[in-house]
Amino acid sequence: MKTFKIRGGLGDSAVANTDAKLQDNLYLATNSKWLEKAEIPADRPMIGGFTELDIKIKKQLLQDFDDFASNNKVLPKIANLDKAVQLYQLALDFKQRDAQGANPIQADLKKLTSLKNFSDFDEHTVDLVKSVLAFPFNLGVDVDMKNTTKNALYFGSPETFLPDAANYKDSSADELLSIFEKQSVQLLKLAGFNENDSKKYAASAIKFDKLLAQYKKSQEELNDIAAAYNPYSLSDFKAAFTNLNIDQLLNGLLPNLPEKVIVIEPKFLEHINELLSPDNFEELKSWLIVSFINRYASYLSQEFREAAFTYDHAVYGAKELQNQAKHAYGIANNILGEVIGLYYGQTYFGPKAKADVEQMIKKILATYKTRLQNNDWLTPATQKQALKKLNAITLKIGYPDKLSDLYDQIQVSSDKSLYENIIAANQTKLVYNFSQLNEPVDRTLWGADLPANEINAGYNPTNNDITFAAGILQKPFYSLDNTLSENLGGIGAVIGHEITHAFDPNGSKFDEVGNIRNWWSDEDYAKFNELSQAEITLFDGIVCGGIKTNGNLTVGENVADLGGLAAAVETAKKENGNLQEVFQSWAKIWRGKMTPQIRKTLISDDPHAPRELRVNVAAQSIDDFYTAFSIKPGDGMWLDPEKRVHIW
Repeated sequence: MKTFKIRGGLGDSAVANTDAKLQDNLYLATNSKWLEKAEIPADRPMIGGFTELDIKIKKQLLQDFDDFASNNKVLPKIANLDKAVQLYQLALDFKQRDAQGANPIQADLKKLTSLKNFSDFDEHTVDLVKSVLAFPFNLGVDVDMKNTTKNALYFGSPETFLPDAANYKDSSADELLSIFEKQSVQLLKLAGFNENDSKKYAASAIKFDKLLAQYKKSQEELNDIAAAYNPYSLSDFKAAFTNLNIDQLLNGLLPNLPEKVIVIEPKFLEHINELLSPDNFEELKSWLIVSFINRYASYLSQEFREAAFTYDHAVYGAKELQNQAKHAYGIANNILGEVIGLYYGQTYFGPKAKADVEQMIKKILATYKTRLQNNDWLTPATQKQALKKLNAITLKIGYPDKLSDLYDQIQVSSDKSLYENIIAANQTKLVYNFSQLNEPVDRTLWGADLPANEINAGYNPTNNDITFAAGILQKPFYSLDNTLSENLGGIGAVIGHEITHAFDPNGSKFDEVGNIRNWWSDEDYAKFNELSQAEITLFDGIVCGGIKTNGNLTVGENVADLGGLAAAVETAKKENGNLQEVFQSWAKIWRGKMTPQIRKTLISDDPHAPRELRVNVAAQSIDDFYTAFSIKPGDGMWLDPEKRVHIW
């Protein structure tokens, strides 16, 4: 019999096939009936377990916000929740927004259009940064990755018009930029510019953006978090700027000057004087104007919203704009998401579920500890350090005990336009961020990236902690009604996934307190890199939805999936669980259907592999999968033993 060496299962796993046998394609056999019936909502680019849960949560919160706004429900005593409701009401008042048109942005737009030359730009940099309109580089305060008790100043590049710097080398770059250019022309005309000026600004902005993209890291490069830590002495950092008065900017923004600046992208800094030069001032000015109008158009009238949708449709594929209520909720959530998340967690996440999830996490951690102790490729010294790191992981479950005092400082005023409120909130966030340069790091805070109403979980390498938001701790990932095996294949594998991030190609570079530190022996690290390369090879080039995947881009998440599923299976075995339920639950949580546009964008830029392959390839490397379903050579899910990757 011919031995198959198929990576990812038989056929294209993105194409439903109700005749698929589980032995040939775990993902399709589990999900094809659902895939055939599933319809992507018109205002979204995809549907799946995550999306369905997001729709459910947003529906709950939208109803609550409507009830709060109409006084049909008493606002609970959660600090600053009233601001979120007030912002929601402002965003939903399209009668006022439509009447105001482009008026709210005129004063800020003038700040950009009135710049006469590069010297004028240089003179006004402090005001431009504080105005949070647009700027050609980023300065921000975050935890010092080599001393995580303190904060440091970071320098990096801004976002480009295309989703990723690597997209500029793609065959579709010109087509997408053309769509973006037409959209920008339309937005500028709505803002009051004539046709010729609108076209001139849009074309010049794209010219500058293409130059900018040449010196930016791609998402694949940015995935290496430790490589973003490039400390420059303050004097060396300032010396890199020959055209811009960086002294003036730093003194105008910071409470005091730091001894060093962490440069995320050294290549970008090396070429900063080519970007910020009197020779291309007109392109820079155009880029500021076009960046601004595209960033803030959705906070203006419905006409602006519709005009700003064209490019999003091209990149992600949603057919329609979200309705005005969903849009208004999204704005409130974007500014005050942690506050809304705290309300959601306290209201909808019960103590019984929290206690049950905590017990499951402890079981997975215990399994992980045993697996590390029985690891056959680590030397004792490195194994000891790995166990030390595992034992130091802290857990954040459901919702936080406290929030940052930033939200006390954000103010919402019904006397101002929605746009003015958004600008004011963004300015408050900016000033607050810079103020943290002198403050110690508070490890108890969750952070705005993972509010409790998010359908997500995360590992933070600089905190060595794992967060499980209340939003994800429900069906299809977890339910008190599920069997233990079903929960292990769902949230259990997700728990193991986040633990494994502490030991993936990124997390492995951080120690038990979150500092970048090499705790590996040379021999062990070489072996780990060899195993990681095998995982890259396992995924690289598999066709999914007609597009080839990039194993280098997704290696960290793939290593985490493999470790997470392996830990869930091992835990189920210890609990006399049903391994078939574990694997089928794993396949179910990743089911999804998406537009061709977003599939192309995600495969190009997302550090996660396509969900179909996350299911199949992880399972193919776990020996228990073969015994659970009697998979034999010749079956589509068979992968020769020497091709299977075993890391954690």
